[in-house]
Amino acid sequence: MKKAGRVKSWHADKGYGFIDIHADLKDIFFHITALQSRAVKPKPGDRVTFELGKGKDGRMQATSVSQGQASRVHLLPATMAAAALMAIWGGALSGYLPRHAGLVSLVMSAVAFLAYAFDKNSAKRDARRTPEARLHFLALCGGWPGALAAQHLLRHKNRKQAFQLVFWGTVALNLGALVACKTYLPD
Repeated sequence: MKKAGRVKSWHADKGYGFIDIHADLKDIFFHITALQSRAVKPKPGDRVTFELGKGKDGRMQATSVSQGQASRVHLLPATMAAAALMAIWGGALSGYLPRHAGLVSLVMSAVAFLAYAFDKNSAKRDARRTPEARLHFLALCGGWPGALAAQHLLRHKNRKQAFQLVFWGTVALNLGALVACKTYLPD
């Protein structure tokens, strides 16, 4: 059952905070992993909805925490990824980009999205993870729109700055290679 409250405190450096639920209960603990969207950092006073559950230590805590408009924010990067995929497809069809670029980008995006989903699932189960180099390689090979969508829809690898720096480098290299292939290679 969903409950509502306001963020009373948030400790960004430690990744947790407390929710005031305006009741006789004491403030409810919540961890960063309970946030439905991490695109917007919680601030004291933010309205949130959540479910009550027990943490690993057996204590009561908030799970599935949603902030007011935060749930919509993660759709923007996914929408941009879809637009980029359509632009690549359109560029390939119009002859501005190499002929097979649209199909390659579509297939690699699907593979990249699935790889992120698999890695996210593995992380939850403490199982063997997909190496970051492999995720970057998929982005470099044209799967970056799917990778971008997965990062935000699945909330995976989208906050790690070192990963993001390399990821955006692969995007730039991929786009540069597409243009260079069309410019310097004959049809």
